Amino acid sequence: MNDGSQPERDAIEAIRREIDGLDDAMLSLVAERLKLADKLAQMKTAQSGLPIRSGREIILLRRLIAAAPAPLEREVVVELWRALIAAALWRQRVIDVVIGGGRNDPARLFDIARRHFGARARIKDLGEPQAALQRVAESPDTVVAVTTWPAAPGVGAWWPALSEQRFQKLHIIAGLPVMGVASDQPEAAVFAAADTEEAGGDVSILMAFDPHHRLQRALNDVGLAGKEFARAEPRVLVRIEGFVALNDPRAAAMTRSGLDSVRVLGSYARV
Repeated sequence: MNDGSQPERDAIEAIRREIDGLDDAMLSLVAERLKLADKLAQMKTAQSGLPIRSGREIILLRRLIAAAPAPLEREVVVELWRALIAAALWRQRVIDVVIGGGRNDPARLFDIARRHFGARARIKDLGEPQAALQRVAESPDTVVAVTTWPAAPGVGAWWPALSEQRFQKLHIIAGLPVMGVASDQPEAAVFAAADTEEAGGDVSILMAFDPHHRLQRALNDVGLAGKEFARAEPRVLVRIEGFVALNDPRAAAMTRSGLDSVRVLGSYARV
């Protein structure tokens, strides 16, 4: 079998040696990045709560995608840095991921969670979204839930359970996959007992009791641009364009227009 001429084989071997050298350099850089993650973890020893910074992660991915030279595709950038982010997070705290997809395909939800939280994440399917949320409520510092997107077509109206008192401290902190068109609905939501963080180009989700169908009037009165995307009387889910903090006074002010129990469920941004 002819493997080509000797000059051709020598040229191929030279390229392979260059690749090996780059691999070694990349290993060293990854190790240095993880050492810095360890320093961060040591500095945060007195802090409680999850070390997840979803907004910062989105900002980082956007910056890297914008700076990536050809032929580096944005998909490769996201895959590589999601793995690095997950590794750094794991070194700060071991976080369990529970998934609850209801009628949705559990394999797809598992894949979404794995790609986001990394190969070392401990992921368990609890079946129903409410069961996954309950697990987070019981262990808020060490567990996050990945559920089907609230009010996604064909998955059942489980989202009204979010109004229950036991879930009041849980919030949407990410929409998955993180790479996608901002106007498109994510496939999955990450719920955690954590604050939200603005990244730019955010979408916020509100829940309210709207027995008199005064939602649009309430949004106009407080100056929020949004619209209803699901209703289970008298509850309604609202998509708001822009970042709305969990304690934003505009949400509370909507009660003056006839709504009740207005709650910011959280927000997300995509790259």
